[in-house]
Amino acid sequence: MIQQGKFGIHEAVSLVTIIIVTKVFFTSPALLIQFTGTANWYATLISAGTALFGFTFIYLLLKDYPGRNLIEIFEIVLGRYIGFIFSGIFSLWFIFIAAAFLREFAEVLRVYVLPLSPLSFIIGMFVFGTTILSFMGLESIVRFAKLSSPVIFIGYISVQFLSWENYEFHRIFPIYGYGIKTTLLHGIARSSAYGEAVILAVFAGSLQGVQHIKKAGYAAIFISGLLISSALLSFTLVFPYTTAQEITSLMYQMTRLIDYGRFVQRLDPIFFFIWNIGTFIAITALFYTGVNIYCHMFRIQDIKPVLIPSNIVLFAAAMIPKDMPIIIMGYVQGTRQYGWIIYFLMPLIVLIISRLRKKKIKKGAVQV
Repeated sequence: MIQQGKFGIHEAVSLVTIIIVTKVFFTSPALLIQFTGTANWYATLISAGTALFGFTFIYLLLKDYPGRNLIEIFEIVLGRYIGFIFSGIFSLWFIFIAAAFLREFAEVLRVYVLPLSPLSFIIGMFVFGTTILSFMGLESIVRFAKLSSPVIFIGYISVQFLSWENYEFHRIFPIYGYGIKTTLLHGIARSSAYGEAVILAVFAGSLQGVQHIKKAGYAAIFISGLLISSALLSFTLVFPYTTAQEITSLMYQMTRLIDYGRFVQRLDPIFFFIWNIGTFIAITALFYTGVNIYCHMFRIQDIKPVLIPSNIVLFAAAMIPKDMPIIIMGYVQGTRQYGWIIYFLMPLIVLIISRLRKKKIKKGAVQV
């Protein structure tokens, strides 16, 4: 087993919340507004509620196998071969979303800050940083997340607070957006936006028991839901929803509009700081999770020799998409719409099989 070190609830909540909330800096809010209109800010609360329900399946599974992580449980319940396939899907998924996230970051950076820089340069520099932090291990990633979280969240809330002068409250109407049914369906389907809480189950051995995982998972999803909803409400109040769905980074545009005279205006540096640090932590954690699962699958005791080849794979995967529209409508929309299958449905299937087997064994024991 790979030794990952120990960390507490606060570190776990900080890491998962940063991974989830960082999506607000990119194209996801514009996509959600495109599908739900002015109802976007509470559609995400429906997603968070669905994710809390989905995380309950993961918690029940871990509760049935104390001291085991999700990957070990896959093998115990499904056997070596099918468990291997389930773990492989999880590993590929985390590396895939890390690569998609990285490419989305590079594209948005080119739109607003570095229009002349080659994509390979931006992605290459980022992968270099990811490699160094990954080498330091999970404990360092989590401690870095906890250390950065106060600055990131204060900056995040400050941008919304300082945008007060640009709020037009009539823009919240029609409050039902494109209809309650549409909002509900998109809200449930996009629960995968909060699915990264499953990382806690992958690193279950690093937390102090199942109850700590339960508290950290629920707290991270709940806090993320409130933070994302508040940001989406701010976007809705600042931009007409017909315009908002065309903007690549709503948070960046909102930051640029802040103007309180000569000394408080153009607070772009706040945005860039929380954006870069948050994205760096999120991509490193997702990538490290994927590689860690891979090592579990092949019984590799030391993760470090695998990190450099895996980072080369990350770089290559991030370079594959042709352009920005493919990233937004293909990768981002696809992961938001169908990611719940990986995050919640697969653990639910394992939970059902596990409970049925235990019931059968108990019934057999009674008959004997």
